[in-house]
Amino acid sequence: MVAALGATSADRRLDMGVDVDGLVLDLDADRRVVSDFLCRLVDRGFSGPRILLSSGFRPEASATFRASSHSHFALGRPWRSGELRSLLELVLGVSHLAESTGCP
Repeated sequence: MVAALGATSADRRLDMGVDVDGLVLDLDADRRVVSDFLCRLVDRGFSGPRILLSSGFRPEASATFRASSHSHFALGRPWRSGELRSLLELVLGVSHLAESTGCP
């Protein structure tokens, strides 16, 4: 897991060649900045999954959106305890997540 405190920080990490399998993006932060960052991901050719977090997503709509895409997933705020981890496991695969965090 690589943390970035905003789009500028994430851009720098990607420019340095940090390899990521997926991204978690907070749409509530600054929608314009996040939108621009998503466009730059397309320009970079990033095809990995993107998990979009927002208080604007209704939980039932988020679940439907999750099932309809292979690259974009949504999670509405507030989410239940463990729901983000479960979504990460679904998107990246349980064995991949356990491997990257050092969990058995």
